[in-house]
Amino acid sequence: MTSEVSISDLRETILRDPNAILNDREVMRALVSADDAAKGDNIVDLKTAVVQRLEERLDQLEGHHKTILSAAYDNIASTNHLHRAVLAALEPNSFAEFLDFLDGGLADVLNVTMAKLCMETAHVTERDIPALREEFGKGVVFLREGEVDHYITLGREVEPRLITLRQIKRGITKIHDEHADHIRSEALLKLDLGTGNRVGLLALSSRDTDQFSPAMGTDLLVFFGGVFERIIQRWLAHE
Repeated sequence: MTSEVSISDLRETILRDPNAILNDREVMRALVSADDAAKGDNIVDLKTAVVQRLEERLDQLEGHHKTILSAAYDNIASTNHLHRAVLAALEPNSFAEFLDFLDGGLADVLNVTMAKLCMETAHVTERDIPALREEFGKGVVFLREGEVDHYITLGREVEPRLITLRQIKRGITKIHDEHADHIRSEALLKLDLGTGNRVGLLALSSRDTDQFSPAMGTDLLVFFGGVFERIIQRWLAHE
């Protein structure tokens, strides 16, 4: 009676979760050995089950392998973009050339929709914007004191991160101009512009929702932000 109950319980367990058997190497090895010795018309070919399971596992491994390779290629591409951006940022021989680079060249080399250097100033007003844009170009945005942190945190009472990656429904006109309605993701790099200067922000924005997301790594952007802020500090010190 005990044996019948045990077999019945075992049968129900196997039917309820067959993967528990198929994933256990020792159990499968024993069953396959018994299968070879006791095959009959009513006996399931366990070797076929094992082969099917191995094929499934192989498909899973191939899928994981492709995912890893894709991530590796994406990482290499991102690294190459940032390396080219660093070299390009070092090329200008004058502040005017550097401003030209900010006005389109940086976005092109980073493969983003737009790149804006945002700088805080205590005295800027809306009436000053046209003259400042004429002087510094569209690649530089002037913000009031505190607006960099406010934009990074979206007004929340939290410490602004050095690097912020996020997906957004739309940009803001002050930073993204006529592209604001089409911006769907962005990378925000908070910058130390040196002694005597307020904080800055490098805003990299994209129409692609998936180009920047919180799940992505930030090591490369930390490196690029560190290099970029030192370049800015050098130019500001000479102006």
